[in-house]
Amino acid sequence: MTSFDINTLNEADRSLHSLTQLIALTGTNALPNQADDRQANLGWNPDRQWLEGLPFTGHGQALRLVIDLPAFSLQFVHADDDPVARFQLEQKTPTDALNWWQMQMTKWGFSTVKPTNYTLETPPVPLDDPYIRPAGLTDWANWRTQANQQLTRLNESSGLTSDVRIWPHHFDTGVYYSFPDESGNEQAAIWAGYAIADAVCPEPYFYISGYSRRQPIDFNTAPPLPAGEWIVRPDWQGACLPVSSVTQSEEITRFFQDSYRWLAERVR
Repeated sequence: MTSFDINTLNEADRSLHSLTQLIALTGTNALPNQADDRQANLGWNPDRQWLEGLPFTGHGQALRLVIDLPAFSLQFVHADDDPVARFQLEQKTPTDALNWWQMQMTKWGFSTVKPTNYTLETPPVPLDDPYIRPAGLTDWANWRTQANQQLTRLNESSGLTSDVRIWPHHFDTGVYYSFPDESGNEQAAIWAGYAIADAVCPEPYFYISGYSRRQPIDFNTAPPLPAGEWIVRPDWQGACLPVSSVTQSEEITRFFQDSYRWLAERVR
């Protein structure tokens, strides 16, 4: 893996986490709301180098809101990815961006703004602070591309299927595997992904965790991992692999495979 700076990577996460709230608002206002809030989620498109929301229809047009990293701009695009409206972010504030977003959405018939179904404790970027193009965008893109690839491999190795999506509340790239009982109700689950710096780890990290209704998982009995470690504490239990510990992508693959295997034996 190439060298990178944790501080600039965290800075890029804060800026993009702030901006993705507009993608979440778009889905919340323009799409049917789902029980798991999936209308608000988004994806990382490594080919286009942008974050993209789900498509919606405005006055008969198929549209998406994207965050274009190379251009450092917000864009509403057509289904063919041609831009309809663009907002340059440099030296603009989150309040400026929200005002532009509201103006565009009003043009397409969405004049009343419904808030997202979650609340951030603290704005990632203060509402009146100007955005400055983060120095760590290239590293950010590399790690999110790695997350997409690794979670797709986990789908393949587990034999299960889950969309690899970014959830705007915590801004993690993740998958979720639900295990139903005989009646079809969820009796256990495993979730895995790539998270931004938080109370678990002061830098971005790969993670996996799970639960079982039949018998609580005793994470204290988990065997050591070749990469990463198991964390057992009151606020969180699971396996964690900080990005600064990764020297090659195979370590991430092994981290997910080994930790998933142990968890799967306890939830099936």
